[in-house]
Amino acid sequence: MSGSLAWSFFVLYAYENSFIDFKMEPFLVYLGFSFLLGFGALSAIVGSVISGKTDRRKLLLWWTTLGVISSASVAFLSGTLFLLSSVLLGISLGLGYPYFTSFLADCTVIEERARISGLVILATFLFVIFAVAIVSVFSLELIEVVLVSILLRSTNYVALALDPYQKMEGKEKPWREVLTNRNFSFYIFPWLMFNIATGLTPFVFSGLSSQYDYAVTVGNVLHYLGAGVGGIIAGFAADRFGRKQPIVAGMVMLGASFAFLGLATSPDSVLTYLAVSGIAWGFLIVVYLAVPGDLSPPGAREKFYALGIVVPLIIYGGLGSLSQLLKISAPASSVSSILSIILFMSTIPVLRATETLPETKIEERKLSDHIKKVGKLIQESEQTDKE
Repeated sequence: MSGSLAWSFFVLYAYENSFIDFKMEPFLVYLGFSFLLGFGALSAIVGSVISGKTDRRKLLLWWTTLGVISSASVAFLSGTLFLLSSVLLGISLGLGYPYFTSFLADCTVIEERARISGLVILATFLFVIFAVAIVSVFSLELIEVVLVSILLRSTNYVALALDPYQKMEGKEKPWREVLTNRNFSFYIFPWLMFNIATGLTPFVFSGLSSQYDYAVTVGNVLHYLGAGVGGIIAGFAADRFGRKQPIVAGMVMLGASFAFLGLATSPDSVLTYLAVSGIAWGFLIVVYLAVPGDLSPPGAREKFYALGIVVPLIIYGGLGSLSQLLKISAPASSVSSILSIILFMSTIPVLRATETLPETKIEERKLSDHIKKVGKLIQESEQTDKE
């Protein structure tokens, strides 16, 4: 699972940092980026619809192979044909996503789901950091970037060989029940606003001069590292205190980083923003790997997870590409205060949501920790008496 997620993030990175250097027409690259995200969202919906009609392992095998083929096609298709590669990459991004994320929910119990998600995210971004570092340090050519992409995607073959990926049986729910799930709507709203905010950052970064290049390069690495570390912290916190607190913490961190960026835009503030926003990403990604599984029964999980990826892909694709396609930029000071207010206010719905981690599980963990502390005190007391 980590390999497939890492491939997704690396492909997004390659569009913004590598493909634009090798493809002759930047407009086609940014248009292709929109195609990738649009078809990724559409294929995620398709993947959730056929979830009950297809063998999970076979679909993931074909989906992985399509990812390898689509990655390779980037090296050979140019001009308008590059858009075909983008479509294939989009399908490779979205089609199997509901399957392997629902598998995470199927094979974990609710009180350990966020921690497992945190470990998955940590492994994912370690893969991404390694891949990005290789590309940056060795200044790889297009064919070499493509080979790194293929290698990342091929790691999924190992997982398929080791695990049968058997689907938990359950009653399939219509889309109407998923879309009208009140609690899920409360949880998805902050995720929606979070992606709107991050989707608007290209409007700021596209207006930065070349003196910010080093800060952006180093900041991207810190962004991925922060996401991995933040994911681990959020995973343990979400299983201990519930899902709502990490969401609020992630939103507040991103809002604060936006405010800092707009207050005094400089290479240092850009570096800080990227690092802090990475931690915020880690907090949110981990929780939104757990929450759809918490709220959905077996048989309907693919649709909940599909919405979890469709929302950010459509928003990020629409907003993120718009600034490049239309050559529009905006100073950080003009957007940061608005975005910060939006992010802080978007925590209100999740505060009204019902906690998906049962209170009994939270109390059981507190009691378990208390018993361990008492046991440790008794052991220390016994050792003191013997001395």
